[in-house]
Amino acid sequence: MPQFADRSLLRWVVPGDVLVLVVLTIIGFASHATLDETLRLVVTTTGVLVAWGVVAPWFGAFSTQTITRWTAVWRVALAWAIAAPVAGFLRGLILDLVVSPTFILVTIAVNGAALVVWRLGFAAVHQRRS
Repeated sequence: MPQFADRSLLRWVVPGDVLVLVVLTIIGFASHATLDETLRLVVTTTGVLVAWGVVAPWFGAFSTQTITRWTAVWRVALAWAIAAPVAGFLRGLILDLVVSPTFILVTIAVNGAALVVWRLGFAAVHQRRS
């Protein structure tokens, strides 16, 4: 059963996660010179956010321990490793595309690393203030 931290933590972590995932999706589109493909950008971004929102709680990514202790941030990486293929599946389903395994692996690595770095930073700041 998913466990959630109190709102005082979630009000920072959830928007931070969204920002990381949206920015990286936009960077990905820009690096492939496809920012003008609005439908694909919206579908991809929405799929990423929906997959993260559905999968992450089941792996403890929004629990107090994961948010506040750097030693528990590995749960974020694990959750993203599951969420990324779900996001790819949603994207492929809606756009009627075959999603390449390379796309999924790169998404797992890049977005996962960014989420972990963001969450490690947040945990470090929280621990200093506590």
